[in-house]
Amino acid sequence: MSAIGTISGTRRSDSSLTGTMPLLRTSLKHDGRLLAPWILFATVLSASSVLVYPWVFPTQQDRQGLAAAIGANPALGLIFGPAHDLTSVDGFNAWRSVALGGLLAALGAIFAVIRATRAQEDSGQAELLASGVLGRSSRLLTGAAMALFGSLALGIVAGLVTIACGGDVQASMLLAATFTATGWMFAAVAAVTAQLGSDARTANSMAVGTLGVLFVLRGFAYSIDAPRWTTWANPMSWMVETRPAAGNHWWPLLPAIAFTIVMLFTAFVLQARRDFGQGAITPSPGPARGRDRSTWRLALRINRGPIITWSIAFLMLGVVFGYFTTAITDILGSDSNVQQILAAGAVTPDQLVAASSSPY
Repeated sequence: MSAIGTISGTRRSDSSLTGTMPLLRTSLKHDGRLLAPWILFATVLSASSVLVYPWVFPTQQDRQGLAAAIGANPALGLIFGPAHDLTSVDGFNAWRSVALGGLLAALGAIFAVIRATRAQEDSGQAELLASGVLGRSSRLLTGAAMALFGSLALGIVAGLVTIACGGDVQASMLLAATFTATGWMFAAVAAVTAQLGSDARTANSMAVGTLGVLFVLRGFAYSIDAPRWTTWANPMSWMVETRPAAGNHWWPLLPAIAFTIVMLFTAFVLQARRDFGQGAITPSPGPARGRDRSTWRLALRINRGPIITWSIAFLMLGVVFGYFTTAITDILGSDSNVQQILAAGAVTPDQLVAASSSPY
C-alpha cells in the first residue's frame, strides 16, 4: 500500500501540467482569432505612422515645426511619452506608437489570460475540462502561453509590415519588440490577478487597473521631468528607454523579460495554493440578514467594487490633468525655447520654425 501511495503521489506531482499541449492547440484553434484585432490595431498604428509622416510633413521645415509644437505642449507626453526624434520617419513612429502599441498588446494579453483561466471557472467550462485527463496547472499555462505567443505574433507582424511600408529595419523591429515585451509583462500580471480575484471580472479589473495606473504614471513622470529613479520603478517606462531610431537600446528589454518570469512564477505558486473557483483574496461574507430592501440598494452593493475602482481612476486623471491646467505656466516657463516661441507669437509651422531657430 505504501508503494502504491508513493507511486500515485509521484504521478500526481508530475501530472500538474498533463494535457497542456492538446488544450493549447484546441484553445489556439477556437480562441486564437480573438487575438487578431489586437494584432491588427497595433500593426495599423505603426505602419500608418510610417506611411503618413512623409505625406503630412514632407520638408525638414515642416518636421522642425512639428518638433517645436510638440515641445511646447508637455501634456502630450502624458499619452505618448517623450519625443526623442521627430525629424525622421522612424523617430515619429517610435514617439507615436511605443506607448499606445504597448497598451494594445497588454490589453490583448490580459484578456487572453483571464479568458483561459478564471472565466472558464466562472462558466463551468473548467470543471468540464477537469473531468478529463488535465493537470491542475494546465489551464494557467495554456492561458499564459496563448498570451505570450499572441504578443510575439503581434510584434513580428507589426515589425515586418512596418518595414514593408518603409520603416528602418532595426528601429522597426526594436519598436515591435517593445510591443511584445509589454504584452508579456501584463500577461504575467494577469496570471497573478487571476489567482487573486474572486471571479473573472475582478481579476480583469485588477489587471487593467494596474496597466492604467502604470500607463498614467509613466506619462506623468515624463511630462513633469520627474527624478530618474521613477523611470526604472515603472515597467511601462522601460519600453520608452529603448529609444527606437534615437539610440536603439535593446537592453531595457531584459528587465521586462525578468519581470515576466518572476510574475509567472508567482502566479503558479498562488495557483497551487488557492481553491478551485475561489481567489486568494476572498470576498467578505454578506450580512446575516438582508438589508437591501430595494433593487437600487442591491444593485449598488453588487457593483460597489467597480464603482469605487472607476471613481479612483477618474479622480487620478482629474488630479493629473488639473496639474497641467494649474501649473502649465511653470512647465512652459522652464524651457527657454518655448519662452522664445511664445514671445514671438508663433502660430503657423513657418513661424514656429523661425521662432525656434532665432538666436534672440
